[in-house]
Amino acid sequence: MKVLVISGTLVGSKTLVATEYLLKQLKRQSPEMEIELVNLKEFKLDFCDGRQLEKYNGDTRLVIKQIENADGYVLGTTILHGSIPGALKNLFDLIPFPALEGKPIALVANGGNPEHSQAIEKHLRPMLHYLKMKLLPHDVFLTSSDFNEENEIHQPERQEQLMLLARDFKELCNQTLIEQN
Repeated sequence: MKVLVISGTLVGSKTLVATEYLLKQLKRQSPEMEIELVNLKEFKLDFCDGRQLEKYNGDTRLVIKQIENADGYVLGTTILHGSIPGALKNLFDLIPFPALEGKPIALVANGGNPEHSQAIEKHLRPMLHYLKMKLLPHDVFLTSSDFNEENEIHQPERQEQLMLLARDFKELCNQTLIEQN
């Protein structure tokens, strides 16, 4: 199974730290998975304006093809002003509708305070349900206090939650493979 781990923000570094931590957990628990990281900071995506995919720039086409070719996803995002970043919403607007249907996804997010976690339930999950993705019933949300001065996740409770998220995502991926065969 090919899994794409997406760090879906252009702002800050905690989202990348969290997604890389989860990526390492997945590799440790699921060595058979082909796992690739896409950090949106490393790409210059065009704004979605409805044109055909081949008319977008090379970075945009590359990221969309990576998404289309993946069997499952781990999505990391920061929460800004009570919602997901515009760059991440733009990415979802660029993806052809059927590309994500029936594919498993796990969510990890971070924000300035615990109340920001509500954006996952009010903004992100409804969008992913609309796209007919298979979501885990739980996610992991981190705040600044979960990171130490070296920007590492130092709270044992959050580390455990990320390990469990990786385990449950692996199970969802296996279940999806069984259903497809």
